[in-house]
Amino acid sequence: MGKRYKKKVKKPINKKKRVLIVATVVIIIIGLVIGIPYYMLNRQLSKIHKAELPTNIGIDNNSYLEKNKELQDNYINILLMGVDSRAADQDARSDSMMIATIDKKHNKIKLASLMRDMIVDMTGHGPMEGLNQDRLTHAYEYGKAELTLKTVNENFKMNIKNFVEVDFFGLEKIIDQVGGVEINVTSEEVPYLNAYVKEVAGIEKVTPKLVTKPGLQLLDGKQAVGYARIRYVGNMDFQRTERQRTVLTKVLEKLSSMNPLQLNNAIGEMLPNVTTSMDRSDIISLSKDVLLKKINKVEQLRIPIDGHNGTIYVRNTYFLGWDKKENLEALHKFIYEEDYNEESIK
Repeated sequence: MGKRYKKKVKKPINKKKRVLIVATVVIIIIGLVIGIPYYMLNRQLSKIHKAELPTNIGIDNNSYLEKNKELQDNYINILLMGVDSRAADQDARSDSMMIATIDKKHNKIKLASLMRDMIVDMTGHGPMEGLNQDRLTHAYEYGKAELTLKTVNENFKMNIKNFVEVDFFGLEKIIDQVGGVEINVTSEEVPYLNAYVKEVAGIEKVTPKLVTKPGLQLLDGKQAVGYARIRYVGNMDFQRTERQRTVLTKVLEKLSSMNPLQLNNAIGEMLPNVTTSMDRSDIISLSKDVLLKKINKVEQLRIPIDGHNGTIYVRNTYFLGWDKKENLEALHKFIYEEDYNEESIK
C-alpha cells in the first residue's frame, strides 16, 4: 500500500456522482457562536431537524467508554457529514465525513477528515455484493446516517454517539450570509469551479455567476462550494480535502468578526438544512462549554495519513487502501493526545 494514490481524470461534472461537501456550518452549532445570547440560540435551534439513533451504533468496548468519565467529558466526538441531496431522483451519499472533537482539556476543536474512497469493513453492495467490504462513502447511500456512524465507529475504533448532517443549501447560505470568502483560485481550477457552478445553477434554475479570472478574489456561496468540490486538479481527493479546509478556515474567520445579531441571522439561514441526533439541551450545553473555556483554536488531520495509503482493486473496483494500525494510531493520538490508550485500537 505504498503507492501514491492516483486515479484517472474524468469529466468534472456527472450528476449521478456525488461530490464532496464541507460540513463547515456545524461548527457554529457546537460553539463558535460566541456572543449569541442564550434565548436567541435556543429559538434558532428549534429549526433544526432532529433524528433518532438505534441502540447499536458500533462503539467498540475498548474505545474510551464510560469507565473513564472524565476522559469522556474532556473529549466530545461528533461525526460531521456533508450530503448532496439536491437531485430528488438520486440516492445521496455522504462524501464529506469528519470527526469533530471538542477538546475541553486542551481548549481546541479538532477536525479529522475521512476520505470517501477508503475501503472499510461493512456489508458490500453493487460490485461488492457478498463481501464484507465497500467504500466508506457508500454507507450513507445504503443506510443513511445510522449506518455511516456505525461504520465509522467500527472501522476507526471510535466512541462517537452523535452526528450532524448538512447539505449544499446550508453551506451556500452560510457563506453568502457571511459575505463570501476570499480564495486564491489558480488558472487550472477556474474551469472546474465554473463547471460546478453551472451545474448547481441549472438545478436551481438561476443564472450562473462565473469566476472570470484566477487570483485572490471574493467567492460567493455557489462559487466557494464549487471550489471545495474540485477533484481533478492537483493531487485528486487529497488536495480536495485541503480546499475544503481552506473554505472552512475562511468561514470561521468571517464568523469570528460578526456581532451577535449577524451570527443569529447566519444560524437562522443555516439550521433548516441541518439534521442531527443531538438534543437541543446538549448543543446549548456544549456551546456554553466552548464559550466559557474560550475554545477557538482549530487543528486538522486527514485519514489516511501520508505514506500509509495506496490504490487497491477488489473485483476490478478501485478503492483507497490504508494501513490500519498506523492510521488508527495517528487518529487516536490526534484526538486524545497524552490520554491516548494503545489498547483502544486493538
